[in-house]
Amino acid sequence: MRRFEPLWLHGLSATLAGLLLLIWSLNFPVAKVLGGPFINLLSWPESPALQGRLILQAFTGWLIERKDLKDRLRELEAENLAMRRALSVPDKGRSAPAAPGLLPALVTLRYPEAWWSEIRIDKGRSHGVVPGSPVLSDGYLIGVVSSVDDHSSWVRLLTSQESLVAVVVDQTRDLGVLGGDGMGRMYLQYLPPDREITRDMTISTALMGDRIPPGIPVGKVLSKDRESGGFVVYNVALTAHLTQLYWVDVMIDGGSP
Repeated sequence: MRRFEPLWLHGLSATLAGLLLLIWSLNFPVAKVLGGPFINLLSWPESPALQGRLILQAFTGWLIERKDLKDRLRELEAENLAMRRALSVPDKGRSAPAAPGLLPALVTLRYPEAWWSEIRIDKGRSHGVVPGSPVLSDGYLIGVVSSVDDHSSWVRLLTSQESLVAVVVDQTRDLGVLGGDGMGRMYLQYLPPDREITRDMTISTALMGDRIPPGIPVGKVLSKDRESGGFVVYNVALTAHLTQLYWVDVMIDGGSP
């Protein structure tokens, strides 16, 4: 008879537990008193899972919101560039060029020995990318497409020694050439010594090419570097962060002019 005693105890315990759950489910006043200790006891193992779910929901919502904001920002940047290109056409009888589009591209390769010279992206000829296409990060120019394959392209960064881009100082409208040294430093060249170029003046692209439209923001003046050949050279800081290039935008033609 003794060997059946544990079975009776288990059965009685299960019956009592079932009655407690029944009373609790009926929402009697006594259920709150009886169920309180069980709720407090179960809240400890449940808390980590609940917090994890809340964190996951918040993170997922943040990712969705961030993607929506980046898509909207890309649309606004494309509209802004289209307006700048239209306003830059001097001849009223000439139609404005087609509005450019911004094609998102993933940076797939960046060699350490050429860190400040070039990157490879996952968009190519089949996506509408052509040599000379401007490449932007967060709306700021970072480079130009140098070579194109069917499904990938190489981008020459502004900091490359081979990069030369016509720019304008926005506050004074002085034209110059922006070049890099291959080590992350940028120089604004060929400015007359009598011009008042001061720190934090902004720089954008000039109307001196078919592929790169005017008005794309590039960076700002830091300081005077030196005089060379009768011109002044200035140190420049890019606005985009070239050390954090994961996604970029390639400017492609929106259609035929």
